[in-house]
Amino acid sequence: METENVADNETPESVTVETRFGDIEFSWDKGIYMPVGLLGFPDHHVFGLANIPNSALDQFKLYQSLTDANLSFFVAPYNMESDVYDDKDLMIAQKSLAISASDMAILMVVTIRSAPGGKGVSMSTNVRAPIIVDTGRQVAWQHVMSNDRYPVQLDL
Repeated sequence: METENVADNETPESVTVETRFGDIEFSWDKGIYMPVGLLGFPDHHVFGLANIPNSALDQFKLYQSLTDANLSFFVAPYNMESDVYDDKDLMIAQKSLAISASDMAILMVVTIRSAPGGKGVSMSTNVRAPIIVDTGRQVAWQHVMSNDRYPVQLDL
């Protein structure tokens, strides 16, 4: 009986994804694992976070599936010092996901649409269901806030 050499099946150090912004290289060891995927995309579990190579979009990041080049999202890193979320709601999310306060990062999914009349674009973010990342374990969940005061579409 033949056995496979485990070293032959090692995960590559990086993967290059052909994105809408050109080829971007992601390190596997910096990948973010989502055990249950994103809402509407439950079969996609590994994502990379990259700067968007366009200076006009510096405030956003690209949240790219590392297993499907066609699946990516603009995300906006949440400023923990802003007042969008109540501290109590953040604490509830932190405890329910077992994330220490120092390891919690929040990414808000951004939607970009053509503006009415085709004049430019409009942008909004889903404040109700942000992606909450445990930066220490590189694991994330799209967490639906229980407080209904947070809109699904907040205009930017």
